[in-house]
Amino acid sequence: QVIDEYTRVELDNGMVLFLAEDHELPLIELSATIQAGAIYEPGDKVGLASITGSVLRSGGTASWTGDQIDEMVEAMGANVETWVGGSSGGAYMSTLTEDADQALGILAEILMSPRFDPDKIDLAKTQHKAGISRRNDEPMSIAQREFSRVVFGPDHPLARIEEYDTIGAIGRDDLVEFHARYFHPDRTWLVVVGDFESNDMVARIEKAFAAWQKADQPLPADPEIPMLPRTVNVAAKEDLTQSIVLLGHKGIRQDDPNMSGIAVANRILGGGFASRLFVEVRSNRGLAYSTGSRGGTGWRFPGTFMAFAGTKSESTEEAATVILDEIRKMITEPVTEAELRVAVDGILNSDVFNYDTKREVLDRQVLFEMYGYPRDFLQTYREQVRNMTTDKILAACQAVWKPDEMSILAVGNPADFDGDLTKFGAVNTIDITIPEPKMTLEIPAVSAESLAQGQALLDKAAAAVGGKKLAGLKSFASKMGLDLKIQGMDLHFDVVKTVVYPDRLHMLQKTPFGNMAQAVTADGGWAQGPAGIQDVTGDDLADLRREIDADIISVLRDHSQLVCQALEPEEIEGRVCDRVYITGLGDDYLLVYLDAENSLPRAEQAPGKDPMSQGPVVRRTIYGEYQTLSGLKMPATFVILHDGEEFAKATYDGFDIDPKIDDSLFVKP
Repeated sequence: QVIDEYTRVELDNGMVLFLAEDHELPLIELSATIQAGAIYEPGDKVGLASITGSVLRSGGTASWTGDQIDEMVEAMGANVETWVGGSSGGAYMSTLTEDADQALGILAEILMSPRFDPDKIDLAKTQHKAGISRRNDEPMSIAQREFSRVVFGPDHPLARIEEYDTIGAIGRDDLVEFHARYFHPDRTWLVVVGDFESNDMVARIEKAFAAWQKADQPLPADPEIPMLPRTVNVAAKEDLTQSIVLLGHKGIRQDDPNMSGIAVANRILGGGFASRLFVEVRSNRGLAYSTGSRGGTGWRFPGTFMAFAGTKSESTEEAATVILDEIRKMITEPVTEAELRVAVDGILNSDVFNYDTKREVLDRQVLFEMYGYPRDFLQTYREQVRNMTTDKILAACQAVWKPDEMSILAVGNPADFDGDLTKFGAVNTIDITIPEPKMTLEIPAVSAESLAQGQALLDKAAAAVGGKKLAGLKSFASKMGLDLKIQGMDLHFDVVKTVVYPDRLHMLQKTPFGNMAQAVTADGGWAQGPAGIQDVTGDDLADLRREIDADIISVLRDHSQLVCQALEPEEIEGRVCDRVYITGLGDDYLLVYLDAENSLPRAEQAPGKDPMSQGPVVRRTIYGEYQTLSGLKMPATFVILHDGEEFAKATYDGFDIDPKIDDSLFVKP
């Protein structure tokens, strides 16, 4: 589709407008494309661009909170969204004509003066960490992610991936700086379609964005796209009975002279049910449940030429071999006239549906202008496809597709493969384990002196907390109220914890969503909640056992059995504290801060897990004023921080030493 009747206007601040009137319905749509992408974020803060894009909208503006914007947009029946992707960002607005000024004012303030509310940043970071924790769930997602790293290099801006450390390193100042650096009117294209008069709409937009200043420095240069040597790679995921095989290399830009030939060739190779890969790999040989290819053309950067198959583990090498054979045929002999006609008709017929609204057509014009393509690029491409010949396809394939240079990646269980893939070259093993956050502590080498000093400090702390009562403790029951902030909601939990030494624990959590109980004994563990009863095993069981061993009361009671290393003092909450680094509590550490004046614990730090994302966090607990409960010195309140951000506040409502224990607590219902 081509729109002949549209207006292109460049404002004094550099913003470019594409406007198309459509008075059929009282609606207005606006889409913005902004040159602000993940390719510009620092390598140690991967995820910054995406978080900036989402919190632009959710985090409010100078005038309104994000929640207030939600209410205003909902009242209008409008829609306002923002995002930042790999190489560009964007915004979208739809509204009734009568609400256009209000909706436009909201969008303008979002783009110009975002508030970046810290709570919304924390929520976005939690969501990203949840994505990291789940990123190895789907084999095809693993394959596509790791193949980008194979083709571009693991540290390339187009292939970098978020990690817990990169998300954890992102703070509000980073979002403010990223926005200030890249969000400017002279890097913004606005497409406006709907029920308006063009001159009037230009004036409205000019007024709404009048305060937006041009960029004061140029964009960084685009990253180079290397042509890396061929590699053969295996990403082991032993729980799979099927494997994903990908083969490919660096592709071309859409304005490459061979692009139209490659588009038709890809349709023949792997672009549908009649393609060569589908017929040979799936139908004739029964090797794959899915197979296909991508031509490897991109608008701003060269794409990735890629062929793939999802196959049984026992046919992994065979499937890769057949795919390579089919690609070699594409560069050694012409396709048939029948294949050519089917592919050409398929492209010409399907392309009509790719841009079937005025906004999509004008968004495409923005793309052409932003990346330096001629306005009639699509018409020229369609004409080239219509006039395609078998000889032109062969020449394009020979120029672009290099089967002997295609890297290979297999995701699956290598023990079940039908070959070790060395027939294609030396095999590189890709580790897809999700890295835990790096420890920020600098722990000096242990010495006899530091160990003795650590034990002495904990001796004093045990005496300060409870002395003989603590030493003779056989069990305890605690009650606390917990106020949490989760995904913007304020929640209250009541937690009753019962510990019977050496190895029994019962925890009852009364939550707004129902009661949940967990228990562990020497023989195992179980959990009961609204969804029923289930056994607790593996890491979850280890976490429950840690609730016994790493409780500060247990640590002080049993510290002589642990490795306790004294570190240099540090100030916490305005008080100088001695520090003791404790190991022997499973695989994790515990860092205890003891008030230098009275030896009472003032804080502790340990690895933790975010309950929403299930991702790792550094958990720090800051203790408040002390009180006496059952003869022990206990904090009246404490605050729990996750990665330095407040997660919960707690108040001790009771603490009983050696209470009468109901043994049925530990019996699985």
